[in-house]
Amino acid sequence: MQRRLWTLSVAPLGLVVGLASAGLAGCRGEPRAVSSEDGPVEPRGSRDAAAGPAAQDPELALDVLFEDPVLRKIVALAEADSQVEDHARVLAVDIGARLTGSAGLVEAELWAQGQLRDWGLEARREAWGELPVGFERGPARGAMIRPERQTLEFGTWAWTPGTGEPVRGQALLYPQSDAELRKREPYLRGAWVLVPRVEGRPLLPQGELGERVARALDKAGIAGLVYAAGDPEDTLIHTWGRPWIDWDALPRQVEIRLRGDQHHELSERVAAGEYVQLEFAVDNHFVDGPLTQHNVIAELRGDERPEEVVIIGGHLDSWDGAAGAVDNATGVATAMEAARLIAAACEATGERPARTIRVMLWTGEEQGLLGSTAWVEANAEALAGISAVFVHDNGTNPISGLPVTPEMLPQMREVFAPVAALERRRAALDPEGEAMEFRLRVAESLIVEPSDSAPFIDAGVPAFFWEQRGRSDYDYFHHTQHDSFAAIIDDYQRRSALIVAFAAWGVAEADALVERHNSAPLPPRRLGVALEGNQITGLTGDSLGAAAGMDIEDRIVEIEGEAVGSAREITDALQRGGPRKQVVIQRGGERLELGVDWSGSAGETERLRRREERAQVAGPESGPDAGE
Repeated sequence: MQRRLWTLSVAPLGLVVGLASAGLAGCRGEPRAVSSEDGPVEPRGSRDAAAGPAAQDPELALDVLFEDPVLRKIVALAEADSQVEDHARVLAVDIGARLTGSAGLVEAELWAQGQLRDWGLEARREAWGELPVGFERGPARGAMIRPERQTLEFGTWAWTPGTGEPVRGQALLYPQSDAELRKREPYLRGAWVLVPRVEGRPLLPQGELGERVARALDKAGIAGLVYAAGDPEDTLIHTWGRPWIDWDALPRQVEIRLRGDQHHELSERVAAGEYVQLEFAVDNHFVDGPLTQHNVIAELRGDERPEEVVIIGGHLDSWDGAAGAVDNATGVATAMEAARLIAAACEATGERPARTIRVMLWTGEEQGLLGSTAWVEANAEALAGISAVFVHDNGTNPISGLPVTPEMLPQMREVFAPVAALERRRAALDPEGEAMEFRLRVAESLIVEPSDSAPFIDAGVPAFFWEQRGRSDYDYFHHTQHDSFAAIIDDYQRRSALIVAFAAWGVAEADALVERHNSAPLPPRRLGVALEGNQITGLTGDSLGAAAGMDIEDRIVEIEGEAVGSAREITDALQRGGPRKQVVIQRGGERLELGVDWSGSAGETERLRRREERAQVAGPESGPDAGE
């Protein structure tokens, strides 16, 4: 998933709808028993639970819980032999990082294509474009050598040069004035230059002074720049990178991203006059292009309306600072497992989906949704036949819900009704286990997230980004050095894979395509501020927030009487209800109440039109701010 830039742009929240436990009809065949040469296959990891009294409850039998034989078979197969963990292990352990333009990504594409083909789907790699330069990352290590030895934790961005051999040099602070430059210039050659960090940003001199200092460092031949990867108390190291470079003008400056707390400690020691010596060895390599890039696409063709399609997927590429486990081996694994379960269930029951079920594993997502955008642009004539797109790209927490418009709600209730039976069965078989409930949430429009669902929504296709809730801290792993296989929670993945499979099958079997009317994203209510948590870190001069009296370092603590503590909570609260909001900010020890008003804007005009139309169709209780 791409890095989120919080600009307060998420569509409004509203009605939360519980799901009944009825099964879906629509299949025409009887399932066969799951077995092996040695007899029945028991669910992996569930033998003890299945032996309990709850497992004998006839109300929990699969043929009672699920009317549809394909759904029954999907659940039986998943309980007997879930392979979702195996898929994630191949991606995050056997292959590892899968940077766009790297050999690791090509290996992952070929593996995914082969697996999907082995399961009976028609699978292919489909080119979407080229990268001018590829990148391969090798081993890296760093240490403080003097005054004592200390291992350093750091990263480098993709598409930046390495050191080749280990490079040892004195640590100096980046000059902030001509006087500091003159003082440090004799020591610059071969030095590691620490760039200060102030208010979350590198502190570099600007204007002509900045140009003079940069030229002096380049002329002297410094070993490289050492940036802080975060604030002084921060231990996370995020990976990023810019692929749009020219082979004839490759970047030459080594740039280390040192853990924030270590950078702060080194900077203080150097500022105090200590002689600090650092050593870094970074094995980064550029690959001459252009390099053709591919999406992986696989289909289980429908037998009644094959030209109509439901898409499940996630992005196969990752950043290469870690293994790309929660971003996004998790989403690829659930999509692939859902496809495996559906294909196996269809083979066992003799059924086929009415519509085509397509798995799409996009690449280039981390560099700007490149693979999905290119596919949408190249297949404009096919978009009308896509009923829905479901994208899993938010980590390992279990899928907990889906935002839908009021117009879609009746269809989606039917599609997801069987999900409630999954939780009933889990609760009975494992009464001490963690609840994993699922809810449909009614919103005024489709919600645009920074992932591969966005290009489809922009083209008018109903595309959804799964909501997820659980004990995993996604931000701790997202694009950081901790995004490894150990971060994946298998029980969560198993449940998510089943929900993805149910969604694909339910939409494929539905009477009609998912309703698109009134689903286009509404212009969001924006304050024009940048946020870290609930603190304002940036402010556009002509923004609504500035006009209301907000300022940098203010904390937004309350909106319309509701406490808010994160950028997401602030965004969601602004979208709910009417266009006028009372916002409470904390400024130092003072609480201030400010008013903001979006009345009369284009977005509010359209929002009002939709609400009036929906009220006429189904009554005022049907709107997104109503409840059941």
